[in-house]
Amino acid sequence: MHRPMSRSLLLVLHLIADLQLCYAVLPLNPSARGSECSCYRPTGNDAVLFLNHQFFDFRSLANETFASNLTPPALIDDTQQGGIEPLTSPFFGKGMLGDFFFPASWNTSASAKAPIAMVNSQQNIYLARDTSISPVHLTLRTNRLSRFQSASDLETVETDFMHASIRIRARVTGSPGACAGIFTYHSDDQESDIEILTSDNDSIIRATNQPGMDPQGKVIPEATTEVVISAPGSEDNGSWTDWNDYQLDWLPGQSQWYVNGVSKLNKTYGVPTEASNIQLKMWSDGGSWVGNMSVGGVATLDIEWIDLVFNTSHDAPGAACTTVCTVDNIAYNAVPQVAGARIGATRVGLMSACALAVFWASFVIL
Repeated sequence: MHRPMSRSLLLVLHLIADLQLCYAVLPLNPSARGSECSCYRPTGNDAVLFLNHQFFDFRSLANETFASNLTPPALIDDTQQGGIEPLTSPFFGKGMLGDFFFPASWNTSASAKAPIAMVNSQQNIYLARDTSISPVHLTLRTNRLSRFQSASDLETVETDFMHASIRIRARVTGSPGACAGIFTYHSDDQESDIEILTSDNDSIIRATNQPGMDPQGKVIPEATTEVVISAPGSEDNGSWTDWNDYQLDWLPGQSQWYVNGVSKLNKTYGVPTEASNIQLKMWSDGGSWVGNMSVGGVATLDIEWIDLVFNTSHDAPGAACTTVCTVDNIAYNAVPQVAGARIGATRVGLMSACALAVFWASFVIL
């Protein structure tokens, strides 16, 4: 003879069914694979969308064959003023990072405003290992010789960027008189920068849109703003000698700067309007702005990862965007996360219902 289920048992079965539904639609890892994303949204800008994404995680190279013995290359010496040194690793060649970034090798001569000649060398761009902090990182280096400054410049192959969000985890160390630059560049008057001067207080970076001077040579006050680094999870000032997350958003009519996820500055002066490339530099020319590094001095820009979302002048992001993703935590989640397209009221409501089901199931069973 069939006996009817008790109300308690029936409730438990319904709750189990609810829980199965919850786990079927709420994956343990809510991240989306990059292939699911058709456009990307930068921090704090719901109305701005980018169609392209590139993430370079140098930490992930620890087990690669070319990263098995990462001894820093010798410093450039006075006999190497030609800047013709070879690549320090196949990683910087074609088929790897070289498909997107290339080490530049241009030079500048000494002048009244820049009294030290500068020579960029591929030998100053290399992978390094720091087992106490980061398995592998990228390093850009500059060092001062008696006759010139040896420098480094990593530039994108693409020169048609038209707006971007540039994120980079980096630290700067070494002798006074150098500048670490992270910036977009079209011309000296069409440029947006994060600048870290090793002669500055170590809690200060500079946020700049060019031009910085008018035709008469006078400083334009709106061009450069000193920004204080906020230490992660603290009210204290941070230091550029420690690892920090830097972000420069080049948007239509506005530039924005963030440090460790904290909005620091919005600027409407000098926002670039021309297609540009993206550059990373470690340099000095002995000028009054950057400072004159002492002979024998060395400074480095170390980079754990570079994260870029961007458009080119040919992109129309609104037309092609069906799934919006965010890359705010990509350095720690490994892949972009679906944003508002899939995390809306229905999904939040479902998550709440799941939490309630878990609560009641544990109560009834106990």
